[in-house]
Amino acid sequence: MNSHAPGSSTTAVTPRSWRSRAWQIFIGNAAWGLAILLFASAVIFAAMNVLPGDPAVVIGGVDATEEQLARIRSEHGWDRPLVAQYLSWLGGMLTGDFGTSALNGKSVMAELADKLQVTVPLALIALSCAILVALVLGIFAATQGGVSGRLVAGLSQIGIAVPPFVVGIILIIVIAIPSQGLIPATGFPGWGNPGSALLALLLPSLTLAIPIISQLTRFVRSAVLAELSQPYMRTARAQGLSPRAALWQHALRNAWLPLVAVIAVDIAAALTGTVIVEHVFALPGIGQAIVAAVSQRDAVVVQGFLMVLTATIILVMMMADALVRILDPRTRVMR
Repeated sequence: MNSHAPGSSTTAVTPRSWRSRAWQIFIGNAAWGLAILLFASAVIFAAMNVLPGDPAVVIGGVDATEEQLARIRSEHGWDRPLVAQYLSWLGGMLTGDFGTSALNGKSVMAELADKLQVTVPLALIALSCAILVALVLGIFAATQGGVSGRLVAGLSQIGIAVPPFVVGIILIIVIAIPSQGLIPATGFPGWGNPGSALLALLLPSLTLAIPIISQLTRFVRSAVLAELSQPYMRTARAQGLSPRAALWQHALRNAWLPLVAVIAVDIAAALTGTVIVEHVFALPGIGQAIVAAVSQRDAVVVQGFLMVLTATIILVMMMADALVRILDPRTRVMR
């Protein structure tokens, strides 16, 4: 039963007004997303242009003459004002042209499509495992008091504190080396042999998943404990529901709503975490490509890849926000 303060009134939103409100939410989120993306593009472009070193020297070599370097800069438009370079790059992205690599001449989109074959499966495997394990551990820690619950909470804290690259190195030492090549420590054989490809992604996926499991487990535990202490749970028990039934029918259903937003953050963490994990395990994905492109001053590749990652993260956050608003019954009520 819902109660309200004296003098307050509540009016249910009609389907028509709800659809109108949904469109307002969508347009508002889209406007904010585009503004953030535009700001991110400026920051990324500026960051690449303040890095030390001259990309023309990387292409021409240290023995290149000033005339040769000037020709390289002219060919790539690097002799133009930075504002003109930025606007040209931004205009190209709006038409789907992210440019071409200054080092190998491949289009950024072609390289991106190639790298996604590693990064997307890696992130999906890690996220799927992390969400499943965290839900089980979080619910267990919330419902099982005593030593077992505190043990799960303590291990979660350790998992959050240990950096991902340290986790990766530990897994290589503990699992990959004793397996004597059965579980690869580095490299990726491609999807020609799916079994070998999945084995190559095993340790990187675990490395990426462990911090997410730790963080998500703590959140699930806190959310479930908060719901278990609510008065409606005592009412449900008084009506004859068993503890398990009350947990599944009421507590978990209400705890799921804030969990959507946290999972969205974890998706963003998984995408950004691939940069470190792929570097540790020498996987030819987006993260490894970004690290290599930064070291070689291949700005177009770095900018294109980072913009795709940024746009993906913004889209995930927008979808999570919309989903929370749809699932939350309070958004269907006007006061």
